[in-house]
Amino acid sequence: MIYILLLMATIIGFASILAVRKHRDEIKKIEQEKLRQKRRDAERRKQVKEKPKANLSFPKVVVDTKTPEDYIPRYIIEEIENLKKEYTLKNSENIPDFQCKFIYNKKGEAYLEFTANFKNGSITKRSCTWGATEGSIGNGKTKYTLKKKLADESQYRMDQRRNDPVFVEIEKVVLQVAKEYQYDFEDAYGKVVKYRNPNIKKAVCGGYSNAVAEAFENHPLVYKIENWSSKRGNHAWNVIILKDGRKLYCDATWYQGNSIDDEGYVVDIPVQNPVDLTFDIDEFNSLGGAINTATGKLLAVHFAWNDAKLRDR
Repeated sequence: MIYILLLMATIIGFASILAVRKHRDEIKKIEQEKLRQKRRDAERRKQVKEKPKANLSFPKVVVDTKTPEDYIPRYIIEEIENLKKEYTLKNSENIPDFQCKFIYNKKGEAYLEFTANFKNGSITKRSCTWGATEGSIGNGKTKYTLKKKLADESQYRMDQRRNDPVFVEIEKVVLQVAKEYQYDFEDAYGKVVKYRNPNIKKAVCGGYSNAVAEAFENHPLVYKIENWSSKRGNHAWNVIILKDGRKLYCDATWYQGNSIDDEGYVVDIPVQNPVDLTFDIDEFNSLGGAINTATGKLLAVHFAWNDAKLRDR
């Protein structure tokens, strides 16, 4: 019996030694592979004169803009990441380095050129071109276009406002109103639409304006809130006067977006249009520099309607 126990102990001991050796060998292999990967990465970097951040190179924007020259919009970042994933999947054995160039042309269009550098050569292509945004107000009665460059500038300014803690708190309230309400197309235009949430609150612009005013009653950052309207524009909006003296121009209706999808449903995710919650009255009155398609002139809305007036709730 003793011999059997000694034999079993010996076998277990050998098995333990073998397991330790196997684990040690696996660790060694992992470390060797990491070292080889570092060498491969170093070799790739040598092939590129200037190492771009995150394997991307963003030159300065080539035309004058009110935004910093090195500002890259989010949709460009997303497009670059998609291209990077696409080429990495297609070339898993020869993963390229990328150099991307984001440019606005004289028409205000945005486009992206990218170069994929492989070991045996490179490919340069234009990925996409983003043109002017087309929109309308008043159920399509007034149509307008907005250059992509100007739209990007407006979004940049919105991003900067979101660094302001006071603005952040105000936008939370406006966004909540935009989530709680959807536009009543049938009441406004007799248009039959569908709502994914049949119990959602429905309103036209005056209802949005009143809801914003009610939401800011006794708000610690707000001194006063005004309701404005225009018969000419058939529209209503707010001016939020802050306790620090600033005026924030707010159009909760257009801030939400109020579009209808291909299935006939009102889109229930607010688009948060940057020009409709701004400290800049000129931006507010032209939707960021949009052009009236019919006249070819700067779009005139809100306080640019000559009958705009303060109204009672």
